[in-house]
Amino acid sequence: MIRGGRENYGLVLGLLALLLMLVVRYTFLYGLHIMYARGLMFMMLVVGIIAGAGLGVLRRLDVPGLAGIRQKYPLIIRATGLLLSLAVIGVTLTVTLPDRRDAVYYHMIDEQDYEAFSWIEENLGEEYDRALLDPWKGTAFTAVTGKMVYTKIHAYPTPKDQEVYDFLENGCRDTAFLRQNGISIVYHRGECANPDLVEVRDDVYLLKE
Repeated sequence: MIRGGRENYGLVLGLLALLLMLVVRYTFLYGLHIMYARGLMFMMLVVGIIAGAGLGVLRRLDVPGLAGIRQKYPLIIRATGLLLSLAVIGVTLTVTLPDRRDAVYYHMIDEQDYEAFSWIEENLGEEYDRALLDPWKGTAFTAVTGKMVYTKIHAYPTPKDQEVYDFLENGCRDTAFLRQNGISIVYHRGECANPDLVEVRDDVYLLKE
């Protein structure tokens, strides 16, 4: 902001507006939860840009009070700025890396899911091109197998996702639902009591022709 310019003002003021929205949601529980949950990600992106700009200023020691010294002793200023930048980076990594290392992250799939998806990718041809499974695992399924899914959850469950949960909870019995939606693969770690589904591997079912 010291440098001026519409882009610089916009970046800083945009960050402040985003922070205000997040603070209001976190403190008063006012607003849409999805805006808060996703807003944290965008906030960190903008903070990273601003932090990088600040680190650049520190590396160059590009501040008005040091203009004369910078011209008189350029090598000393460059070396000092570099050392200060490395010190800040070192302190930041020292503080943050242990927290990230010890954090408990959640995973949408586990090793059993991954092995099943890999088997599908290696053993089922292109004629089996659309699958039905827990929508939370749909994105990972497509990434591993290269096959389409009936539905997958991006941010929150939809009525279409609930259809899948109802189908799986009822033992995968609705063959008409599978045929109407062009589904040839069902992946379910529960019971699939449907004579039209053939289990070709643990938890992997194919629809009979």
